[in-house]
Amino acid sequence: MIRWFTENGVAANLLAGIIIIAGFFIASTMKLELFPNLDLDTVKINVVYPGAAPSEVETGIIELIEDRIQSIEGIKKINAYASENIGTVVVEVERGYDKKKYKGSDKIRN
Repeated sequence: MIRWFTENGVAANLLAGIIIIAGFFIASTMKLELFPNLDLDTVKINVVYPGAAPSEVETGIIELIEDRIQSIEGIKKINAYASENIGTVVVEVERGYDKKKYKGSDKIRN
């Protein structure tokens, strides 16, 4: 194939030109984002509890949140972390499930 291109310079240049034009066309239609909008399947809940020890944060915040959201469908996994003054619950939602479905719902508040 290389021998054929060396003998047929016009064909090699034509092919190179087609590739370059196609590259410019594809580059001009390509969507470019500086900060892409990623839709991750996790929800992070941070609750501040000033002056509380990690054990107080766990019983006063984390266990309550876990109990309330345990029965919601679409939750794959719940991870919770208690540290001084703050509790964090990371909820992994099943792929394709609407995370905003229960936003502001009485099912969570009660």
